[in-house]
Amino acid sequence: AIAEERIRTLILEWLLDQGLIVEPKLTKKQLYEKIPSSCTLKKSVTMKFGSEPDISFSREDVLLAVVEIKGGIDPAGALERYGAATKSFQHAVKVSSRCKNFYLGAVYTPELNRRISEDRLVEKTFNIIEILDKPRARERFFRELFHHTLRIT
Repeated sequence: AIAEERIRTLILEWLLDQGLIVEPKLTKKQLYEKIPSSCTLKKSVTMKFGSEPDISFSREDVLLAVVEIKGGIDPAGALERYGAATKSFQHAVKVSSRCKNFYLGAVYTPELNRRISEDRLVEKTFNIIEILDKPRARERFFRELFHHTLRIT
């Protein structure tokens, strides 16, 4: 839950800094008080925060991308966490065959990497710890999601 909240806050901070949020009108102070459940971004993209998926992006009710955030650090639970995310990914692809799935995890084991590669449900993976700690990793994530996938930057 802490990882989800921190990633959501980082995304909203970045979107505010880039001037990409259309509604609601937010300041950073308001953002830290209460994260909105949804936002309208430039180019009519709606971003929603939920539980499955953790973050979704759509335009005119067409699902464009989903992000699953799994912040657990116990390697023994990595496959279980990914299994939970795949349910969301499978549903997203069923709803919209063009939907791109992003998996943000804190732990990647060799077996998890193999499964991600084999099931081909995930467009890109990112390490949560690197996103939080390394500006370059954070920018790579934002560029992949908002420029290459959603095309709003």
